Amino acid sequence: MGNESSSKGGRAGKVGNPGVIDRAFAILDCFTSEEPQLNLTQIAARSGLPISTTSRLLGDLRRHGAITRYRDGNYSIGNHLVELAQTAKPMLYIRELASPALDNLERATGLHVQLAMLEDGDARIIDRRIGKQDLPIYYHIGDAMPPVPTAVGRLLLAFASPTVISDVLDDDAFIWPSFDSPRPTPQEIRDDLDAIRRTRLAVLTTPGAPVHSVAAPVTDRTKSVVAAVGVVVRTGTIPLQQLVPLVKATAKDISRRLAGPKPRRTLPPWEEASKARPSA
Repeated sequence: MGNESSSKGGRAGKVGNPGVIDRAFAILDCFTSEEPQLNLTQIAARSGLPISTTSRLLGDLRRHGAITRYRDGNYSIGNHLVELAQTAKPMLYIRELASPALDNLERATGLHVQLAMLEDGDARIIDRRIGKQDLPIYYHIGDAMPPVPTAVGRLLLAFASPTVISDVLDDDAFIWPSFDSPRPTPQEIRDDLDAIRRTRLAVLTTPGAPVHSVAAPVTDRTKSVVAAVGVVVRTGTIPLQQLVPLVKATAKDISRRLAGPKPRRTLPPWEEASKARPSA
């Protein structure tokens, strides 16, 4: 697995004797941005649940608006979950303001672009642009990645509290990818975090890794680091120093947007949108 690869960290997985919530999230986690619609057989196979259990839970989720079923038998995430997601305002607000800057960075480089926030010691990907290079990247928007082997994660960790840093690094328990590369010690990581705080830049060129990456901090109006923007490049194709000015400029652009006046919503709240729809 490459150093920017990730499974869905922090979510319910296949565990022994899972409860109802575990099984419900096993179903919800089957859907991705690449495959937003799935049929019953696909959901059962991906969740590891029996067909009968999957069908029953899908029915329960439909009643709560968490799942939508179409006439062709396919399912997708329901509007109720979308409505609930609107309560994650800091994450959605940053993503909304950052979107034009991410588009510009992807157009300028043609590379994979990431926007991440720190959550429970993980780098949570809140947006991305795929780019033109074929990279060993297996995560989706909303997934969590271990912070140490990723540029965006390591940058976010550098500006985290000492408690969070210790929670991630203590006992040499931090996640390290499986490629053939020497595992750094916690002290080596701490030294790198110190350097990142001084330079406000993370450049990750792990020996043996299939991809390298660079990231810069995004700050809010209080100058606190709230996110990180980065690019990922196939090893040996583009010098990372060539990308540093573009990544820094993108982070500065997003930070400027966050520090400015809050823009008016381009989309009304769900309930207002429902009222505005003309009757059939």
